[in-house]
Amino acid sequence: MLHNFTNLELLSLSAVNISSPIPVNISSSLRYVDLTDTNLRGVLKENFFLLPNLERIYLGSNDLLKGVFPKIHRSNTLLMELDISETGISGELPHSIGTFSSLNILNIQGCQFSGSIPDSIGNLTQITELILSNNHFTGHLPSTISKLKHLTSLNLFDNSLGGAIPHVFSNLQELVFLDFSNNNFTGPFPSSILNLTSLQYLDLSHNSLNGTIHSWVFSLPSLRYLKLHHNQFSRVADELKTNPTLVTLYLSHNQFNGPFP
Repeated sequence: MLHNFTNLELLSLSAVNISSPIPVNISSSLRYVDLTDTNLRGVLKENFFLLPNLERIYLGSNDLLKGVFPKIHRSNTLLMELDISETGISGELPHSIGTFSSLNILNIQGCQFSGSIPDSIGNLTQITELILSNNHFTGHLPSTISKLKHLTSLNLFDNSLGGAIPHVFSNLQELVFLDFSNNNFTGPFPSSILNLTSLQYLDLSHNSLNGTIHSWVFSLPSLRYLKLHHNQFSRVADELKTNPTLVTLYLSHNQFNGPFP
C-alpha cells in the first residue's frame, strides 16, 4: 500500500502491530520513519538506508527484526538520528558506520552486536548521543572517540570491553553523561576525565579499575552522580574537596585499606 504514496515524507506507525517486514518500495521522499514497537519481522536491508532524503529512522523495540547491520557503500549525509535499539540485529558494527557523517544520535542498545567498536566511529563528528550499551562488544575502546567533541552522552554499559580506558576525554567538553559500567576495564582512573567540567553522571562500576581515586574526582564542578563500586581501587586521596553538587556516591566493594578520609 505504501508504495502508492509517492510524495510521502513522514511515516509514523509506532506501537501499531503491523507484524510484517520493513516495507519496501516506499517513497523516496521519506525524511522521517518511526516503526518503533510494531512487531517488525525479517531482515534489515541496505536499500532502506539508501533512501536519499532520510533524516530520522526509529526501528527500536522490535526483537524479531534480525540480520546484520548493512555495509553501506555510499555516504548518507542527511541521516541525523538512527535508533535500532532492542532488536535482534547482530554481528559486527561495520566500518561503514562512519559514512553517516551527519548523525546526531546513534542508539543500538540491547542488540546482539559483537566484535570491536570500529575506529571509524570517530568520523561521526556531529554526534551528541552515542548509545552502544547492552551488547557483546569486545576489545579496546577506540581512541578515535576523542574526535567526538559534541558528545553529551556516551553509554557503553554491559559489554565486554577491556584494557585501560584511553585518554580520550580532553576534547569532550560537552559531555554530561558517561557510563562504562559492567565491562572489563583495567588500570587506573582515567585522568583526562578531569577535563569534563560539564559532566553530571559518571558510572565506572563493575570493572577492574585500580590504584588511587584522586581528590579531583570528587570536585568535578557539575558532577551529581559518581558510581565507582565493584572495582579494585586500593586508596582514596587523603583530602576530599567539598563538592555541593554531588548527591550520589557509591564506593562499595573495592579494596580500600586504612582509614577513610
